[in-house]
Amino acid sequence: MINRRSIIRGGSAAAVVGAGALAFTPGGARADTVSDGNQPPKTAGTHSGPAAEAPGFLPLPADAKPLPDNGKGYRLQRAGKNGYVVITGFVQSVFVVTRDGVVLVDAPPASRGILKEAIASVTDKPVTHFIYSHSHLDHVGAVTEFPEAIRIAHADCATILALHKDPARPMPQRVLHGKHNVLHIGGEEIHLIYPGSNHESGNILTHFPNQRLVAMTDVVMPGWAPYRGWGNADYLPGILLAHNAILELDFDTYVGGHVYRTGTRADVKQSRDFFVDFWNTTKKNMGAIPFTEAVSEVESANVWAAQKVWIDRVAKATQTELVERWGSRIAAVDTFTADTAGSVVVSISTDATINFP
Repeated sequence: MINRRSIIRGGSAAAVVGAGALAFTPGGARADTVSDGNQPPKTAGTHSGPAAEAPGFLPLPADAKPLPDNGKGYRLQRAGKNGYVVITGFVQSVFVVTRDGVVLVDAPPASRGILKEAIASVTDKPVTHFIYSHSHLDHVGAVTEFPEAIRIAHADCATILALHKDPARPMPQRVLHGKHNVLHIGGEEIHLIYPGSNHESGNILTHFPNQRLVAMTDVVMPGWAPYRGWGNADYLPGILLAHNAILELDFDTYVGGHVYRTGTRADVKQSRDFFVDFWNTTKKNMGAIPFTEAVSEVESANVWAAQKVWIDRVAKATQTELVERWGSRIAAVDTFTADTAGSVVVSISTDATINFP
């Protein structure tokens, strides 16, 4: 019988899951009410049980599994008095109802049509403002469903959008500069914080203090290990700086853009601890595994081959250690950790200061 501990004891296989998994919408038990909490109910969804567990992978912890939706393909969760989170399968959006209209953060293509329905279920006010968390299509590709909304983005995000010239991701009408901007929209105070390049340049943190709600996409996946290379992050040290920026704020609900539930401050702290452990373990193994041995096993002038042999060994050693320490605590530590460790090796060698983190 496969269980988390037996796989941890026996080692784990690295695997690659297609990017389409980010938009995967599982079936689940049904519920008819808006949820008010971050934690899963005691009754699990239909994807629990041995039949749902892929052989060779660690089974998901209970708090990482899909939660019940409303029978229409999405879950609507309350976050503060006027804040809401829309969870469609494995993607998430945030909206806040203000005195004058709705402020929406992100519009994933997987939620096309769903966002309009979810918003209309709680208010008849129009979406007046749209905030780009960052430029990635899987989070903002349905923004054109709200053509009357004023689009807002950080200048770094706007630069990338201009390069894309993608009709699905139109340019913002309002561009923000610097590290901290405060907007007042319909009586709602909104803080837009940019801790510097992280998952992507221009990826911002949105804080609704009156709702005790924070959203920052693709940085913290509550209860999960990160996606491959922290989503092909522009600047891996910036992932830690983004965690720090989140934890400086006062909030009850954290929205990370992916996974089946929202998070808490404890989830963000756990994610930060995992990043630090990941980084330090990789750095340790870079020093412990001799590069000279890799060089001796390939053609002497083939530097790329020697690098691959060495990086693969560092990554395997790092994954083994992290699965042992974290495999029973958070989901999917055995899935992308070796791939991500390869990215960390490169980042340690090129990006980080000598004393980071």
